[in-house]
Amino acid sequence: MLKFTPITIEAIETLKGFAARALTHSCDYTPGNLVMWAEYMHYEYAVESDTLFIRSLSELDLATPAFLPPIGSLPLKESIALLQEYCHHNNTPLHITAVPEEMAHEMATLLPSHNVKELDGWADYIHSAEDIATLQGKALNKRRNRKKKFLADYPHYTYKRCTTDDIPAVVEFLLGKGCDEAIMRCYEVHQSIATVRNLPIHPQPAGIIKIDDKVVAFTLGEAWGDMLYIHIEKADREYAGLGETLTSEFAADIISEMPQIKLINREEDLGNEGLRQAKRAYNPIAMLNRYEFTPAK
Repeated sequence: MLKFTPITIEAIETLKGFAARALTHSCDYTPGNLVMWAEYMHYEYAVESDTLFIRSLSELDLATPAFLPPIGSLPLKESIALLQEYCHHNNTPLHITAVPEEMAHEMATLLPSHNVKELDGWADYIHSAEDIATLQGKALNKRRNRKKKFLADYPHYTYKRCTTDDIPAVVEFLLGKGCDEAIMRCYEVHQSIATVRNLPIHPQPAGIIKIDDKVVAFTLGEAWGDMLYIHIEKADREYAGLGETLTSEFAADIISEMPQIKLINREEDLGNEGLRQAKRAYNPIAMLNRYEFTPAK
């Protein structure tokens, strides 16, 4: 019988062992994402037969327990059977959430009586890494012009890779971002700070921009295979074009170090219209949709 344990920073090494084996570009299986959102989504994990099982909450209803599709050595048919056994033993319906497109068809054949719903607002935005780094091409003309304006207005800015010495200044910057009325946004700020403080324990590539020796922008990602996943991206709105500069500088920095990176996953918009417009402005080459499988009533 599966036994689940809450995901904490201590689970990082276990999660890393499975992240590279996920047959999807979805951000859901990256260790940084799982740890960052563990409390909000109530992430728990179990390992059985060299396969990772993650218990979560439904994106459709945060009061409903659900499971991510298992990844690892077991065929999906066998891992779903283990989840069915677990749910039967605990007298709970089997909800499978965050099913990426690459796995949706096989999941549908294994759960033919389940209803399938696309998770609006949870599709990952996939971009060409080179396009983001250079901001070249007609589709990115506005982004490129905004960066040019920033470079003209603030020629003495500095971009650098975030180090342990920068953590206090980055935390101070993030604390200044504050929270709006959305609980998720407040949690994001809180966990962004926790992620930065955990960098000595769980190093992840991160970049900062300073103006007059003050941190005004910060971003953090995670690289797996040919994909860079952007978990955090914050820029002071006082500086026009700062966001574009941060985005392109970080992408170029990572590509120079890891030339195998060909794609960038800027993750989902969560149904927020402002965030949706901002992400679409970078001309995604693909959208990675997710689906939820719920038992028929």
